[in-house]
Amino acid sequence: MREKPGFYVALTPIIFMAVVLVFGIGVMGWPASVCLLISAAFSCIIAMSKLKYTWDEIQGFIIDKISAVMAPVLIVIFVGFMVATWSFAGTLPMLVYYGMLLVSPTWLYVIAFILNAVLSYVSGASWGSVASIGVALMGIGSGLHADLPILAAAIVTGAYFGDKLSPLSDTTNLTSAVTKTRLYDLIKYLLWTTIPSTIISLLFFTWLGMVHTSSGTISPESMQMLVQLKGLYKFGVLPLLPMIIVLCFTFLRLPTVPALLSSAFVAVLVGWLYQGFPLAEGIKSTMSGFRLDMITDATNLLPSVKELLEQGGLNNQGGFLSFIICAMMFAGILTGTGMMDVTLQSAANRIKSVFGAILTSGVLAVIINLLTGSDGLNKIVVSELMLKKFEDLNLSPLVLARTLEDFGTMSAPIIPWSAAGLYMATTLGVPTFSYLPYSVFCFSSMVFALIYAATGYRLQAFRVATA
Repeated sequence: MREKPGFYVALTPIIFMAVVLVFGIGVMGWPASVCLLISAAFSCIIAMSKLKYTWDEIQGFIIDKISAVMAPVLIVIFVGFMVATWSFAGTLPMLVYYGMLLVSPTWLYVIAFILNAVLSYVSGASWGSVASIGVALMGIGSGLHADLPILAAAIVTGAYFGDKLSPLSDTTNLTSAVTKTRLYDLIKYLLWTTIPSTIISLLFFTWLGMVHTSSGTISPESMQMLVQLKGLYKFGVLPLLPMIIVLCFTFLRLPTVPALLSSAFVAVLVGWLYQGFPLAEGIKSTMSGFRLDMITDATNLLPSVKELLEQGGLNNQGGFLSFIICAMMFAGILTGTGMMDVTLQSAANRIKSVFGAILTSGVLAVIINLLTGSDGLNKIVVSELMLKKFEDLNLSPLVLARTLEDFGTMSAPIIPWSAAGLYMATTLGVPTFSYLPYSVFCFSSMVFALIYAATGYRLQAFRVATA
């Protein structure tokens, strides 16, 4: 049995990663995957030189961590599979066509937030919401020349409204279970930070819609884009089937990967039998991505039409895979060698006040997301570290549960190398760092949690609401 690493040894790789990310991304403009790979290499050197781990042991830690995130990785991969077939079937072009005609550019961001919030709440599936309505809204936004990072932020934060409040949400149920609180008591308690954050988000996206929209009418270029979309495809009920399949799987809480594959299969059939496109090209698009020259002579088509439709494919997900491998290399070494546990335990032992307990719990949840990319792990680890401390401070477990949601759940989609951040960026085609500044719902939840912690407001009223 190995001894635990010392505090300063354990802290060194974390500080090194922070410095490399700030310098590499902020100053040098390096890809985040390169920064994470450098951090993983440094952590490996520490583990082998100071803690005397062998390479075989370290490799085992990395493989275990990669294995643990394979479920979301498969989802991201098959989103690319599905998106390509939606262009082949006419699903995406049809949604964009009617969306551009019916949706006012001024209200697009607010509508995106509300639609995703409603769908994710009733289904409990933020990822399913983004993969269906979110993808369609990004197409509409592209046609309307919307600011795509803002639109992506509206979609992501709207989806995470439901991820936070829905009784069907896996993260909310996990938080309730590990903190030993009643699910519906937790949801009611979450309203104190969620309602003001939602109001602020709606006002923010309304203001951005007014500022970033010069006209409420469709531009001549956009009108020409609509004409070309209408000329390329036959619209009707059948092109909607691929999206309806995803929505049905989402509402019924069926597995996501079969939903994506079923949607793609039907989309290929719709493109072949309804649109009249070659079956071989539809099958080919699932791997190489959709290209307009698969169905027509694309010489005279607008660049905006090509940019909208030519996307997806399994072969185009290589960047995502390299990114997740680099992130999990770093996370695997830190968790496997115990360096992360030592750092977190030291922070927890220093708490003396109610505000300190809430702040530390929130910060630790975010740090675990940063270090491991796992939204679920932060709930488990922080609850184990902090539940007794909250009891000693006469705080209800509901306070800890709400903190884990406000910080742990809300930080997940705005961390580029987390499973959630990677999924959102890959599905919507907008880098996490680009939509992060507009994700006010996520930041507001954390701010209101700290305001209540500092003032003591609503911290005692729910103390008895435990299972």
